[in-house]
Amino acid sequence: MLSTLKLKPMTATQKVLAGLERRGLIQTFKPTARSLRVREGNCVVEKIYSTSPRFGTHKLICVGKNETNVALTTHPDNEDFFIINPVGCKFKPLYLIIGLGGQGAIEKKARLGQLREHDFLAICLKYNDPKVCAFTMLKNTPHCEVTLPGPGRAPVFFVTEPSRFKMDLVNLGCYQLGLDKRL
Repeated sequence: MLSTLKLKPMTATQKVLAGLERRGLIQTFKPTARSLRVREGNCVVEKIYSTSPRFGTHKLICVGKNETNVALTTHPDNEDFFIINPVGCKFKPLYLIIGLGGQGAIEKKARLGQLREHDFLAICLKYNDPKVCAFTMLKNTPHCEVTLPGPGRAPVFFVTEPSRFKMDLVNLGCYQLGLDKRL
């Protein structure tokens, strides 16, 4: 005869998750110490973990982004973004710049002198909003994350991606991208 153990559900709270973390059962998302201290003009990327190759690998990284120059890159596979702020820090704004075409199309327009503002989108990302804070950047999409110059704590976010990810810089030729100061 089976005995049924009736479990009383509880609300997920920081205290409950902290207890599970102390027991070594989960790992909560927290910015790393270095990511919270990144200086303007720099970017810190720290691996939180990487899975064992025998299971197919991916890694979770914490990114502290204090760069203001847009340098579009692409990757040969998808990556997942998590724009969350689990520790409640006050960050400078985080912007995602996306090329609205593949790397080849953007580079061809650059070579031909045909790039225009409408070939790109600049999005001010919003923390902790379940409708917009988690998404997948599809492979070969030109993109870059930047913030504004000046004082304030650099924005921090999390990304899962393949453990041996390559990055390819998009050649914009004589073009450079920047944010309109009239945000």
